[in-house]
Amino acid sequence: MTTIGSYQVKVQLQSAGEQLAVLSPATEEEMQNDWTFNWSSLWQRTDFDCQNIVKLVYSGQVWGLVRYGLYPYPGTPRFLEIEQLEANPTSRGERTDRLLVPIGKWLIWYSTKVGLQYCSGSANDPLIGLVSLASAVAYYRDVIQMEYLDAVTIAPGEDGYAFRFLRTAAATFCQRHEREWGIPTLLES
Repeated sequence: MTTIGSYQVKVQLQSAGEQLAVLSPATEEEMQNDWTFNWSSLWQRTDFDCQNIVKLVYSGQVWGLVRYGLYPYPGTPRFLEIEQLEANPTSRGERTDRLLVPIGKWLIWYSTKVGLQYCSGSANDPLIGLVSLASAVAYYRDVIQMEYLDAVTIAPGEDGYAFRFLRTAAATFCQRHEREWGIPTLLES
């Protein structure tokens, strides 16, 4: 399993201020059916030798999920792809007053840390990649500050937008995020 363990992280709850949440590998039982994406089906198609699904949990509720994979597989991983990322339906959308923040940033931080730990390569090699829907382009470009590459076809009639972090930019993202939200605490297993 491609994981770096479980971490306690700081989040901001709209009604209660700063709180603590946990980033950790998800379990099949946590794949809820009320999300936009069919996570239960994705769980069945995940090869946990090179992929993983990680959750952000606050107060016993899953607030976000990310699925990533290390490639090439088999072999020495050189690249991590963020294959699916979703915030809980009760805390996403175009609203600026989200119930809990930052969900996506912590899930991307975790995925990026996995890439930095498991993938080989030089400072200017591509390390993290993802394909975004049009609705999330501004998030990855402006908030996460990933490098936009090009438009791509996801499926017939469905456009996507490719983004990446070079290894140096990935490390910079993690450092910037930790300065803003604090360094996560590794939890004992």
